[in-house]
Amino acid sequence: MTTDAIGRCIADLNVRQRLAALAPVVVVVGLALIAASPFLTRPGLPHHTDAELHVYRAAELGHALRGGAWYPRWAPDFYFGYGYPIFNYYAPLTYYLANLFALLPGLDIVGGVKAVFVSGFLIAALGAYLLGRRLFDPAAGIVAAASFTFAPYVVFIDPHARGALAEYFAMCLIPGAFYALHCLMEDGGKAALLGGVCFPAAVVLSHNLLGLVTGGLLAGYWVWEVLFSQRGRARAGWGLLAFALAASLTAFFWLPFLLERDAIKLNVIGPGHFDFRNHFLTLGELLAPSHVMDMGATGPRYRFNLGLAQWLLALLPLVIVPVRLLREECWRMSWQELRAPVQTGYFLIAGLVLIFLMLPVSVWVWERVPGMPYLQFPWRLMGPANLMLAVLGAAGSALYSPYRRPLLTLVLAAILVLSLPVLYPPSWSPDFGGTRPQDIIAWEQRSQALGTTSTGDFLPVKAALGPLHPMPSLIESYDTGLVDKVNRATLPEGARVEILEHGPLHDRIFIVTPRNFLLRLYTFYFPGWRAYIDGQEAEIQIAGPEGFITVWVTRGKHEVLVRFEDTPPRTAGWLISAAGAGILCLALVVTPGAARDAAVPDQDHRTYLLAGGVLLLFWVLKVAIVDPRDNWLRYTSPPGQAWAAQHQQWANFGDQIELLGYDLPRRQVRAGEPVPVVLYWHALRPLEVNYQSFVHLARPLHILWGQEDHLNPGDLPTTRWPLDKYVWDEYHVRVLPGTPPGEYLLNVGLYSMAGGYRLPRYDESGQAVGDSALIASVEVRRPRRYPAPGELDMAHRMMALIPEAGVTLLGYTESAGQVALPGVWQVTLFWRAARDAPSAHTRTLVLVDRMGQKVLHISGVPADGALSLIHI
Repeated sequence: MTTDAIGRCIADLNVRQRLAALAPVVVVVGLALIAASPFLTRPGLPHHTDAELHVYRAAELGHALRGGAWYPRWAPDFYFGYGYPIFNYYAPLTYYLANLFALLPGLDIVGGVKAVFVSGFLIAALGAYLLGRRLFDPAAGIVAAASFTFAPYVVFIDPHARGALAEYFAMCLIPGAFYALHCLMEDGGKAALLGGVCFPAAVVLSHNLLGLVTGGLLAGYWVWEVLFSQRGRARAGWGLLAFALAASLTAFFWLPFLLERDAIKLNVIGPGHFDFRNHFLTLGELLAPSHVMDMGATGPRYRFNLGLAQWLLALLPLVIVPVRLLREECWRMSWQELRAPVQTGYFLIAGLVLIFLMLPVSVWVWERVPGMPYLQFPWRLMGPANLMLAVLGAAGSALYSPYRRPLLTLVLAAILVLSLPVLYPPSWSPDFGGTRPQDIIAWEQRSQALGTTSTGDFLPVKAALGPLHPMPSLIESYDTGLVDKVNRATLPEGARVEILEHGPLHDRIFIVTPRNFLLRLYTFYFPGWRAYIDGQEAEIQIAGPEGFITVWVTRGKHEVLVRFEDTPPRTAGWLISAAGAGILCLALVVTPGAARDAAVPDQDHRTYLLAGGVLLLFWVLKVAIVDPRDNWLRYTSPPGQAWAAQHQQWANFGDQIELLGYDLPRRQVRAGEPVPVVLYWHALRPLEVNYQSFVHLARPLHILWGQEDHLNPGDLPTTRWPLDKYVWDEYHVRVLPGTPPGEYLLNVGLYSMAGGYRLPRYDESGQAVGDSALIASVEVRRPRRYPAPGELDMAHRMMALIPEAGVTLLGYTESAGQVALPGVWQVTLFWRAARDAPSAHTRTLVLVDRMGQKVLHISGVPADGALSLIHI
């Protein structure tokens, strides 16, 4: 054989090896594209999910970037144009990426946000594949990619049902972060170091909370590698270096967040919707298959589950590994032979811990670990948990290597088929609408999601009592092309004001005034705002209660500049990040290349050809047969009906909204625990008022033992309710600690907070029969543990024993210290019974004035006679 022939053979061999390595990647990309197909095949984005909020945030960032602010910590047009420091506290990476994609021909900012969603699917699938390939083999990598990408939370709940762009993209980065850390700990190299730093940093810059979760999981994996891997112990310092560099690179974001935390009214924990106690899942729900969804709802009612195929696959190594270790006498096996089972152990333990933290039994952990309540929703951990299950499923498939081809085919088919119910997100309007600053402000007025947050999470503390309505003059100036933030109603007579320049982070104003006056701007004060008059710094005074910026201007002609600048924490963050970037560049220069590539390409082309065939067949059958049939794997309730409701019950509220039914998964609950309730509402006509809803647990109706109100029922303002769909409205009504056992009533209704009235309930003849509707009864049982006095929300404690009655008065809470007459004064007394069902005694409350004269006298049986044995 000639030298040329040998060279051609070697070249052909290299080509075949490259194709062999590329074949599974093509399958993985195909998986990602199928998962992302709703985004790829539909124009626009939905209005009724958090995707709407993220589009406006990305658009606002784009406006600031085009205005010359390359890293704005301030959103000047949010909160009716008063400004909002959201970019100082909320991770901004996804919004930068959306603006980067929006530069492509044919894409606007809505298309840019959609491109970030699609990129997330690709990053998730490829990251899971690389992790499974590195730990086991390429076929196992395909299993990991399919299991993770098509998990219900990853493929549907986060990107479609919730539209949580930032959290979703951060979750998609987690597999890549594990892959990079594993490569760094095992082999090292420039690429591994760069990935080990950049992936965790990107997670932090995508979503604050998942950044913390991912950091904890990666730290645990680092410890595991150090303990159970010889290479890991030898390269432990490289892992620490990666963590330190990732923290330093992101210091420009997290350091100001921490040091300026007290500058905002961050009220995102506590009783109500954001209480983590209301969002635990049952093990049955986690393990249940995805159910068929009703497209007749404004948002589909889905199940928080891990995916049937996902957790069944994860069980494989739990059965196979112990059997194989015993059969092959693990004590005689080499470390290299034991390495894969040992590495899998971390993902098993981490997966079990994450699942445990989503169950109610973990409440004591959430209550005791500092910072955990800020996660708000335990089911946020479902994404990381699905990654752990995906790795376990990959391990199980790798252990069946003699049957790789049929197993891979079967596993892929099972994952894809079982995911079908969650591959049909509801349709949305192809036209998203405008994203100009005035469009965002108009949306804020309609939705009341001021600053694109539901509770004003990042409202400056000085604006805690800020205005709830926009200023017409400020809104009108947006249409003139030059935003005018001057409160002209407060200008002195004869003064002349000209807006010289308005930018995202500054306002330059020319003023001629005959006398000294206080210049008032429609801009919230926040640390970093500074004022200059004729080049000299002037003191900013904060106008209460709005929290607006004001500056004293003396008589004469002046040029006033109000500018948003860095504070010492922000400057320190930038310096630390710059130092981290420099150290990273130096480390990349001195770091040698990877010692070896432990993952050998699989030469079995037919395995991946078969996997690709399964993928193609699934796509063809889905598009040609399943998609055209609206009654397969989905259904649509007609207007005025809610087929998904567990119980049908009709109630008409003011001829404006009707109740169609409710879900009550359980009718027994312990004191101190939540009662899950879902209400199904339907608008009877276009609504002009944003109504609020309530669910009361009462006995009798005027004594409440649990309550939950929703500012926007179903997380959608009632003025935006369509007439052809119903709204499902989920509650977790927490029964008050110390509630006596017995039967209680669930009472629901609607009211206007602004108007101060409830909607009347009409019967079938159109007659008003009340202002609420009783839907069911609930049995309250004894708590597993009795509440401590501090849990009873008593404003005043006392211990007044009444021996003859067998009860003790523990304390009381009053609604107000002063009451204007005529008025209502509410007082709650806290009793403890020494035995069950003590003899009914009359309690008497007497109110006397300063002269000792009796003003009020009320008598009755405490708690309607429902005293119980409560040991405190």
